[in-house]
Amino acid sequence: MTPVPGPSTSSSATSDPTSDIAAADVGRRRRLLRLADANGVIAGIAIDHRDSLRVMLERRGAKPPDAAELRSLKLILSRALAPAATALMLDAELGGQALEAGVVPAGVGLIMPLEAQGYEDADAPTTTLLDDFSPAVALRYGADACKVLLPYRVDDPATAGRQEALVTATLATCHELGLPLVVEPVVDRRPGDTSATFARAYPGLVVGAVERLQALGADLLKLPFPILDLASASESAALDACRALDAACRGTPWVLLGAGVDTDTFVDQIRIAGAAGASGFLAGRGIWGAALDVDPADIERTASTTCRADLQRCRAVAERFATPLASPRVG
Repeated sequence: MTPVPGPSTSSSATSDPTSDIAAADVGRRRRLLRLADANGVIAGIAIDHRDSLRVMLERRGAKPPDAAELRSLKLILSRALAPAATALMLDAELGGQALEAGVVPAGVGLIMPLEAQGYEDADAPTTTLLDDFSPAVALRYGADACKVLLPYRVDDPATAGRQEALVTATLATCHELGLPLVVEPVVDRRPGDTSATFARAYPGLVVGAVERLQALGADLLKLPFPILDLASASESAALDACRALDAACRGTPWVLLGAGVDTDTFVDQIRIAGAAGASGFLAGRGIWGAALDVDPADIERTASTTCRADLQRCRAVAERFATPLASPRVG
């Protein structure tokens, strides 16, 4: 009888957890760099809106859209805008049709959101994750990163602590798979905040959020411009505020979110933030919102002309002023 071979003792067959961790870290760094252009600048378009997209359409007088209409809209926007971007943020629920149709170029990085909707209605909102989507599913879609949006107020320690625990757990899951996690803190205005008091507190609240969340190990921070009304601040004050934000990041790369501002304002924000250390931007409705204002038959034409030109303009400014993306720290 031929002996049955025993377990191999060769190094190639030996499980090495340390090697697994190192491989995941290498994969994470490579995927993060795929969100940027060859020079390390991110010019990303965010089309991952779900509940907020329905609200935007209804506010424009449209009848409440069904899921099929939203999927078709995201397909149109993705086809028009993804080729002009370095990265696309797109959900699986309503954006899967665009991915399945192959309208997202292979060279464009893909970021997929993990947060569920519905937190907007709470006085002290906290993030919950999708039940039917996970980093492992994102990886099967070919995602280069995942994203979690985080309403966050450093002056609300109890809620902030729950948000931090969610980020810590989500980072561990993503990093085990070699996926970077984009963390997007949103400093929300709470009941009782007047416009004036919120505007004064806002820069400190943004910096405080970054100081706390950066320490958890995020791979990329998607951050708001740290002054609510750029027109009310001097150029030097705006630059100082962005430098304080960059210092709070402590070497973690960051990009600017759009917050729906008009393109003229946003290009100024990109320029100032880039000079302070931002590696580009990830913006959404401020760029493609104009396509929602036209007759449905004209959506694709507007997205391919007006909206794409706005995206290209923002990208040109980022390419000139942004700080190139650095690889995230390992471990």
